[in-house]
Amino acid sequence: MKKPESVPKLTLTPMAREDLKGIGRYTQTTWGIAQRNTYLNAIATTFANIADGILYERPRNDIKPGVLSCPCNKHIIFFRRDADGHVQVLRILHSRMEFAQHL
Repeated sequence: MKKPESVPKLTLTPMAREDLKGIGRYTQTTWGIAQRNTYLNAIATTFANIADGILYERPRNDIKPGVLSCPCNKHIIFFRRDADGHVQVLRILHSRMEFAQHL
């Protein structure tokens, strides 16, 4: 009997992946490798908590219908959750950015 394939609970769009790379590069250049690792680990923990549904999710229908957000340090993670509970991270934007222009 074949095992059912595991479906990831959270995926990142290509733009979210680019955001994450940019955050890592900027943090390393500005504050060093150790701080980069600390910051990216915090984002990864937030991803896991979003996927598990244990963080407050703010509806962002003011920006786009169906979009939710959750803060992580100086960044805001924007995502959608489908009926099966799968999370798709759309963008990871700095809190000072104009969100509507980037979503």
